[in-house]
Amino acid sequence: MKKLIFLFLMLCGSIGSYAIELNGKYLSQSGELLFRFSSDSLYIDIAQSQRNISAFKLVKSKEDKKSTTYNAYEGYVENDRVTYREVLIRITLKKKNEYLLEYFGKDKDRDYNTNERYTIRLID
Repeated sequence: MKKLIFLFLMLCGSIGSYAIELNGKYLSQSGELLFRFSSDSLYIDIAQSQRNISAFKLVKSKEDKKSTTYNAYEGYVENDRVTYREVLIRITLKKKNEYLLEYFGKDKDRDYNTNERYTIRLID
């Protein structure tokens, strides 16, 4: 019985190791954007000036071996009040230390929905 429980725990641990867990700095393929992952947050900066564009609180909604999907929340000021928006961010493993980041949702600076895709590589 102990062996069976041990085998079950080992199986559960190996399944968790397939999940995508990003931490550190990632540069977009164009070199214009810097994506910083820190625990449950994503910060998007302009790479050259390190000026912050967006900051998201990430809540994992779905994951499998190759991709992880997050509900991402951002607070910003609009008409002198703090407003929150929710977007969907999916990160898919392309190859070691290279990922495809897809963003779906309404942009805070525009009146329409956007779908953006970035290939990002670990630099840190």
